Amino acid sequence: MSETVSHCDTPIVYILDAEASLRDTLRRLMESVGLHAQAFSEINAFLTAYQPDRPGCLLLDIQISECATSSAQQLFRKHDIDLPVIVTAPRGDVATAVTAMKWGAMDFLEKPLNEQWLLDGVHHAVTEDRNRRRTRAWRRMLQDRFKTLTPREQNILQQVVDGLSNREIAERLDLSRKTVEVHRARVMQKMEARTLSQLIQMALALGILKLYDRDQ
Repeated sequence: MSETVSHCDTPIVYILDAEASLRDTLRRLMESVGLHAQAFSEINAFLTAYQPDRPGCLLLDIQISECATSSAQQLFRKHDIDLPVIVTAPRGDVATAVTAMKWGAMDFLEKPLNEQWLLDGVHHAVTEDRNRRRTRAWRRMLQDRFKTLTPREQNILQQVVDGLSNREIAERLDLSRKTVEVHRARVMQKMEARTLSQLIQMALALGILKLYDRDQ
């Protein structure tokens, strides 16, 4: 039986460029390698068409008249748009490249665009967006699991990932060792962690446990 690809899994390459002929060229280029593409000449049209449930990336022309790269990317954040952005600009505009990267652009490409470099950048950006989405989905799942813990179990979780033994936790919380063992088992079950290392990874993802600063 052949596998079908969900509509929501099909990536979209959004093209936001001031030049009509280039928009058409880029759209055809993306479609020639099996990518879905949508092209726009102004930001509001892109904001209206954006589909948050589908992975993708944005090709952003710095010459779009509405605003500069920094304010454009601020606008995207305001609308909770977290797509990887590839900024394009006329050749030799080093200042634009620096500004774009400072404001979170994944890549910067000079015009006229090299098609292979562009396609490589787009494929990398789409892969990055898929990874980000998986990470966000995993964190949401962990948060939902964490909310099922009682306040006592949340406290036990914190103590466990801080490296305390059952005996040490029992002494700190004035509990019996058996009670701590029961709470700890429930934490592992509710968080669906098979091992302590998995629980630690979950705690890191939730921000409960932070990596040690080696300089301290």
